[in-house]
Amino acid sequence: MLWLAVVIALVSSVYAAALQRHKSPPASKPAAPAPQSSADFDGETTDVERYWGRSVTIAISGIDSRLGVRQAHADANHVLRIWLDRGAIEILSVPRGTYADAGFSSKALNIIANYRARKGRAAYLRKLAEMTGVGRIDYYVEVGFSQAMGIFELLGFKGSAATTLHVLRTRKAFGIGDHQRCYNQAQFIRQMILKHFPRSDGMLDAVAIRTALALAETDLRYDVVQTILAALRAKGFPRSERDVTIRLCPRRHKTQDFDLSSQEKIVATAKKLDRRLKASGAMPRKPIFRVETYQQKLHRMTVEAARSLDRGKPSRAIALLERPFEQRAWLQLPDERVRATYMELISSTLIEAYEATGHVLKADAVRYFLAQLGVPSQSSLGVRADLPAGQLPP
Repeated sequence: MLWLAVVIALVSSVYAAALQRHKSPPASKPAAPAPQSSADFDGETTDVERYWGRSVTIAISGIDSRLGVRQAHADANHVLRIWLDRGAIEILSVPRGTYADAGFSSKALNIIANYRARKGRAAYLRKLAEMTGVGRIDYYVEVGFSQAMGIFELLGFKGSAATTLHVLRTRKAFGIGDHQRCYNQAQFIRQMILKHFPRSDGMLDAVAIRTALALAETDLRYDVVQTILAALRAKGFPRSERDVTIRLCPRRHKTQDFDLSSQEKIVATAKKLDRRLKASGAMPRKPIFRVETYQQKLHRMTVEAARSLDRGKPSRAIALLERPFEQRAWLQLPDERVRATYMELISSTLIEAYEATGHVLKADAVRYFLAQLGVPSQSSLGVRADLPAGQLPP
C-alpha cells in the first residue's frame, strides 16, 4: 500500500515545479498571516486566503501493486503545495477510503485508493487536485513498496527501512484507522523535510536527490528540483517548523502526533503500535512479506526473460521484466550484493531486449537510470538461463 509516504517522502526531492501564479490579493484585503502550528487546518479558510503568490504542486502517491503487476492502487495520497513567494509548504493529505466515484456499481469500491487503478494516472491526478482544492497537479511522484524501501534508506533509515514501512502502513492500531495512518504519513514527510532541507545544498545530498528521483516513478527533473530548492532557500526556508503544515482532506477526527524523525523513534513507535495490535488481536499471525518467496519469484521472472532472449523472443523478455524494473523490485531484497546483482541483470536484459525490438529510447532510459546510480550499463552482462531456481550468478 504505501509506498511511501514517504515516499513518499522523497523529501529533499519533494520540492519540484512549474511556477503556477495565483491572483494577487486586492489592495483593500491584506494577505492572511502564516499558520501558527503544524496541526490540520479546520478547512474553513481557503488556500488563497492563507497564502498569496506562486505555488507548485506535487502529488506523492504510495502505490500498491504486486510484483510484475501493472494495476496500481493509490493507498497513500498526498499533495505538496510549495509556496515560492512565502517560502512555505503545505501537505494536503487524502485518506485512502475517501469517496471518489470510480465507476464501480458498489459504492464501497468508489474510493480514491481504487481511482488510480480504475481510471489511470492522469484521471487520478485530476481527481486528487479536485479533492485537495489545489486546482492542478504540476508534478507527480509515485512509489511502490520497493521504491519506498530505497528512499527510506536514503533518508537515513538504512537499518530500519522495513520497520519504517510497517509504521507508515499501520492503521488497525488506531481507533480512527486510516485517518491516523494518512496523518502519520504526512507527518513523516513533514519531519523529513524539516530535517533534511538545511543540508540539501551539499554535494552528498545532491547525489541523494538524483538517486531518489531515479528510484521513484516521477516526471520531476533534477534541474527543476534544484531551482525550487534555491527559491525556498532565498526565502530563508525553513524559518521555523511552522513553515511546513498539514491538512487532511477531509478532516473528520482528532489525530495524534508521533515523532518519526529517526531510526530510534521509528523503532520505538513500531513497538508501541505492535503492542496495540496484539492487545486488540489485530497482529497478523504470519509475515505478510517473505523475502525468500519474493526472491524466488523475481529469480524465475529474470531467468525466464533470459531464456526468451536466447530463443529470439525479446518481446516476451520485455513483458516479464519491464514492470519489475519500473517497480525497482530488487530493493525489497535485504542483501545489498543480491540487490545489485538483480538490478544489473534485469537492466541489462531489458537493454538487450529493447534494442532487439527497436525501442532504442527505452534502452537509453535504462542506461540513464544506471548512470544516475553510478553503475555502468553493460548489455553484455546477460542472465544465465541455466541457473536453478534461487541460485545467483557468481
